[in-house]
Amino acid sequence: MRFVGYLMVEVLLVLVMLGYFTLLERKLLGYGQLRKGPNKAVLWGLLQPMLDGVKLFMKGFWGQSVGGLLNMWIFPGVGLFLVLGLWVFVGVFWGGFGLGYVLFYVILFSSFVGVSFFVSGYLTGGKYSMIGSVRNLAQVISYEGVMVVGLLVVMVYSGSSGALLSLTPLLGGVLVLFLVVAIVMESNRTPVDFVEGESELVSGLATEMGGVSFSLLFLMEYGVMSFYSVLLSVVVWGSSGSGFMVMLSAVVMVTFLALLRLSLPRSRYDLNMLWGWKISLVSVFLWFLLGFVLMTG
Repeated sequence: MRFVGYLMVEVLLVLVMLGYFTLLERKLLGYGQLRKGPNKAVLWGLLQPMLDGVKLFMKGFWGQSVGGLLNMWIFPGVGLFLVLGLWVFVGVFWGGFGLGYVLFYVILFSSFVGVSFFVSGYLTGGKYSMIGSVRNLAQVISYEGVMVVGLLVVMVYSGSSGALLSLTPLLGGVLVLFLVVAIVMESNRTPVDFVEGESELVSGLATEMGGVSFSLLFLMEYGVMSFYSVLLSVVVWGSSGSGFMVMLSAVVMVTFLALLRLSLPRSRYDLNMLWGWKISLVSVFLWFLLGFVLMTG
């Protein structure tokens, strides 16, 4: 019962944090464009995320078929459940599990989150949604290899503490850079926000969605971004790092992801695939071999 209570509190805190992640992003975008951003809902717009959530969850649901139930409710709900489950492993890293166990489950669960995005869009039956979901899955798969190899280097060379600070400055610094690139790509953030960018055209995999289903996908996306920010902080500082430094680093990473949307233009999809398969994946694999040489030499 104590464990169930802990999970309920964690889920509530994560959902509240995701809502205020959107407020932070909207405030940064507003002040970056010389406007205030949300400021009507009570003081400084602090209740705006709550009101937006209530508005979206009150909207109707029009899917009547089995496929509509799957893509509108079940798979977005499963994806959000997996994202919330990922947060459990951040806590157990400071408990009885070593780094290897935690990163193994993180890689496994995060892969299922990408599949949930794909299935949610593909089962709608619309041509734009199907093409957008395939494009999104291709991007996630392309940079998942970079993420996995980067985490593998951390698992092999940093020991059970998992601190990249324990590595040589060159090896650890470049690994952080690789992981940041993989997080940006897997999270569909600017300059590779092709899923959100399609809203200016046909909205991609979210064409047929609205209300609760869109809210669940929205929470999945921001949940993945915030989780990877915390994971990167944990990997940098390790289990020996203080909770304050981990959370401060996570807030810096979240702010960086929000500022990317303000600072960079959207890239081209073919260049994104080229960078993923022929540059990033090859580079991080060569860095893995270089790390082996540095550790054994």
